[in-house]
Amino acid sequence: MKMKLSRFCFGRYHKKSLWLLLIPILTASNIFAGEIIHHNLHVRLSPADASISVTDEVQLPAGSNSAEFSLRNGLTVKASGVELILLGKSAAGRLRYYRINRLPADGKVQLSYEGKIVSGRTKGPFDMPESVLNTESVYLDSRSAWLPDFDAHPLFTFSLHVEAPKNWQIISQGKRSAKSDNSAGAYLFDMPQPQDDIYLLAGPYQRFSKNHHGIEIVVYLYEADTPLAEKYLQTSADYIDMYSDWIGRYPYAKFAVVENRWQTGYGMPSFTLLGSRVIRLPFILNTSLPHEILHNWWGNGVYIDFSKGNWSEGLTAYMSDHFTSEQQGKGKEYRRKALERYANFAAEHGDFALSDFSSRHDETSQAVGYSKSLMLFHMLRTRAGDDGFYNSIRQFWQRYQFNYADFPDVIQQLYSTNDNNGDNGYRSFIEQWLNRTGAPEISLDKVSVDKINDGYLLSIKISQQQHGPAYQLQIPLEVSLQGQTQAVRENILLTEKNNLITLKYKQRPQAVTLDPDYDVFRLLHTNERPATLGRLFGAKKQLLVMPANGSAEQINAWQRLAASWSKRYKNVELLYDNQNDNEVDNELKTRAGNVAVWLLGWNNELLKDYQQYFTSASRTFSQALSDHTVTIDQQQLHANKHAVVLLDADNSRSPLGFIGADDPEVIALIARKLPHYSSYGVLAFELPEVNNSIKQHLPVLKSPMVWTLDQ
Repeated sequence: MKMKLSRFCFGRYHKKSLWLLLIPILTASNIFAGEIIHHNLHVRLSPADASISVTDEVQLPAGSNSAEFSLRNGLTVKASGVELILLGKSAAGRLRYYRINRLPADGKVQLSYEGKIVSGRTKGPFDMPESVLNTESVYLDSRSAWLPDFDAHPLFTFSLHVEAPKNWQIISQGKRSAKSDNSAGAYLFDMPQPQDDIYLLAGPYQRFSKNHHGIEIVVYLYEADTPLAEKYLQTSADYIDMYSDWIGRYPYAKFAVVENRWQTGYGMPSFTLLGSRVIRLPFILNTSLPHEILHNWWGNGVYIDFSKGNWSEGLTAYMSDHFTSEQQGKGKEYRRKALERYANFAAEHGDFALSDFSSRHDETSQAVGYSKSLMLFHMLRTRAGDDGFYNSIRQFWQRYQFNYADFPDVIQQLYSTNDNNGDNGYRSFIEQWLNRTGAPEISLDKVSVDKINDGYLLSIKISQQQHGPAYQLQIPLEVSLQGQTQAVRENILLTEKNNLITLKYKQRPQAVTLDPDYDVFRLLHTNERPATLGRLFGAKKQLLVMPANGSAEQINAWQRLAASWSKRYKNVELLYDNQNDNEVDNELKTRAGNVAVWLLGWNNELLKDYQQYFTSASRTFSQALSDHTVTIDQQQLHANKHAVVLLDADNSRSPLGFIGADDPEVIALIARKLPHYSSYGVLAFELPEVNNSIKQHLPVLKSPMVWTLDQ
């Protein structure tokens, strides 16, 4: 059984890639039956004609009579001293299957193969071919089928000797040493820990490196950029130190940051492959980079048994992305956004159990596999306390490093049994959060305060509105008392669909807030969620209404925006503002339901009738829209100097948005940028560069999770 992982590497925009997984410690629980084999590879790369020549001395188990493997179709293969039989081809014709008969007693066999590797299918959202071998770069992995794949022996160690053009750098996992002068492009990689893939990258890189406590940290760039390289070298070292202290020693001999011509965010064991534009984005250093480094523990140091779901993405996002936000005092905001993402993209659009998550491939899978999963780990931390949680994390690493763990294994290690339910509590936790689809819908139904002899009695009715049985969960409750500046924090246990909670206080309760810091995974009430772009993107349908009186270039630009969003969200319909369309008219007039409407362009005929929806004011925020002018908190923005995105702040109505832009090039950039701002409700971009100058969250006008005495 060969296990592969597809995953997105960026915390907010993660990519698909294969991970290399180290071998489990050989115990009775080892999920692999095949013995570990060894590849001793000598590879010559010839980028000029896209060809490869390989000699592979394979050490198979001694005493084997035969072995079967697959290899890329188009590579001519020979075997020395054994019988080689062609068994056939794969259905798509990409692979050929072989059997080796009459193996020697010691199991050693030499395979020699050569041929061209032409770029074929693309993979992931970046349109990078799954195989690259040309005069600019080389990228080969298991999908390239360049390595004999012995399916009965999915794990192997290897030594890899590679020759490439002079002045090229070679990259793979394992410790690297130069076989000759570096300018000759010949290197040796040794990997003594079993792997399930070999990555082979090469190109005319400029190499920067430093030794950090015995770990080689490397940066590979196509053009020399010492300041950029130094930033990545130092930041990588800092995060490796932090996670090593937090979890346990970094499990690899090196960590490398590698530039890619495609705008990827790929993650492999001991290195990350970042696009040439991506690598120069300043925020990547403290967002995606630590995420990728942490994956060398979770996923590349403890492996995922996918039969019960991929736990690694949620734990990595929680301990990297969430931790960074928490250190900045923004943990509450991060968790709210995670719950919003689930509500926008999963709750009503193909939600599935977390045990069925393997990798991100769309907004729904990200909302479940990342957002729901990280909230699960947050609830485990809340249950155990900080010290208990992080002690369990270290114990989990010590117990499972270089071994496989499934989702229940992780939960069992981190679950606190201080509720005296023991295994029953742990199994109930798994059943409702891992195996059950959906989320609890919590409602603060009724609050009353009564005077009693020695104080006040606070009575609270809390219900669970979701279909199906009640969830068993602890939810925080914050109570503000008369005469006290510090609110009282309670942990309420909900076990029924309808729960009556009574609490006694000496002072009179003034206000009650349920789950004030978004500590519990749940489906947010519509009025609890601020208006965001994500709510429009995730609606049942997005009606994009463009101006019929626009120029041909403008209309073409809006059509391309619609096509781009339709590919991503699969819910887009494009209309003109002069169409007699009852659906648009009904949605704009009634504003009820889960159909979102976008008004596109400053010259949209419908804008004058509905611009009042983009004018709002609260204690903390104000916005107003008039003829080609927007005022945001007393700052005036003009159509000739800014592109703007405004939303109706009132979430009791169906979503309504406006994109103020006219220039076709600006519209094209807006189309690409806006999906990355899905948690915001107000945006402004300075022209002509289309640089973001304002990004704000809209306020929640009235949360149903809050009760005050004057209600």
